[in-house]
Amino acid sequence: MINEEQEALKGRRFVLLQGPSSRFFSHLGQALRARGATVARVGFCPGDRLFWSGRSGRYHAYRGDLSGFSGWLHDLIGQDGTTDIVMLGDGRAAHVAAIRLCREHLSECRIWIVEHGYLRPGLVLIEPDGMGGGSTIPERFRPDMLVPKSNTSQYWAGSFLRYAAMDVTYHLSNLALAWLRYPQYRPHSGIHPLAEYGGWAIKALTGLMRRRGRERAEAQIAGHVGPKFIYPLQLSHDFQLTRYGTGEAQASVLSGVIQAFLEQAPPDAMLVVKVHPLDNGLTDWRGVIAATGAGDKVVWLDGGDLDTLLRQTAGVVTVNSTVGLMALRAGVPTHVLGRAVYDLPGMTDPGPLARFWTDPQGPDGQIVAQFTEFLRAGFHVQGSFDGHGAPVGAANLADWLAAPAFENLEDVA
Repeated sequence: MINEEQEALKGRRFVLLQGPSSRFFSHLGQALRARGATVARVGFCPGDRLFWSGRSGRYHAYRGDLSGFSGWLHDLIGQDGTTDIVMLGDGRAAHVAAIRLCREHLSECRIWIVEHGYLRPGLVLIEPDGMGGGSTIPERFRPDMLVPKSNTSQYWAGSFLRYAAMDVTYHLSNLALAWLRYPQYRPHSGIHPLAEYGGWAIKALTGLMRRRGRERAEAQIAGHVGPKFIYPLQLSHDFQLTRYGTGEAQASVLSGVIQAFLEQAPPDAMLVVKVHPLDNGLTDWRGVIAATGAGDKVVWLDGGDLDTLLRQTAGVVTVNSTVGLMALRAGVPTHVLGRAVYDLPGMTDPGPLARFWTDPQGPDGQIVAQFTEFLRAGFHVQGSFDGHGAPVGAANLADWLAAPAFENLEDVA
């Protein structure tokens, strides 16, 4: 006997593009099929094939260059009658091409973006059309919306070591076999995997020295009696930074922020530059800071507890890091330099950066709470991209795709 769950996605035909370097998309394919959908996967490299199972749906290898991908995908969608395309992020070249194709020529085919949640950890993001600076969430949200209380609590953050092991497996399989089966494949980040892993190896070897440096920085920050501001670094190859940032390289942005701080902040103020937890160590950020002549007024923090730091700060300056949303939820004034999903009236500082150092405007707590609940209820599901959270997240995501939660929120508004 067929139950309602098995019928939930009957008639829907999904194409999955690139996903996380884990089995998450394979779990998703099986969850979609269990609900009646037809599923196909497009793979661009050996790693994509490695983490895909025949039980999850058909596998189509794309072995051409990117200039021919739109035409190839157009034919595939036409042949299969595709109704939905799912992808990890909206910044990879193939994903940009797919989004453009659907918007310009195949408007009946819906686009779904999956990523690590804006609200972390233990939540997976799913939203239509784009994310971050390209998200439609800001235009959908209204402070007077009646958002029902969500039961989407945070689930499980996954294991960094497990996810890192799968990432290494993914990239090493590409290095070993892409030349044979996918000769046109190029890594989306633009950083050679061996260079990336070399940076991490150096960080591991210098772990004791880094820890001592962090402890000295934390003591310096704790002992400072004037206002403290935070600039959180993002990953330089993060598409949110490169596509929705200021248009400058992150080193230039950092130098500009420091210069503005030195010229306009109170004499007793301190700026803390916090490294991204997944920074590979290939950029000499301390050298960038030293070149500004900031001296002790700017402190480099490699690690540390962000929640503790936010409780001490007078404000956060960011391009569009999710740290900005964390800061707003903690009631901390936040100034956005690029385009961010949370850059909304009543939330982020509306004035120029020059004024922020002396007169930072704090968020309206009620609007922040309403926006947070809107995000959680409408665009997140419990789960993670690896481990026990992966099949849970995939099943929850399949249920969400059967009845997108944000549409219900808009109906009751």
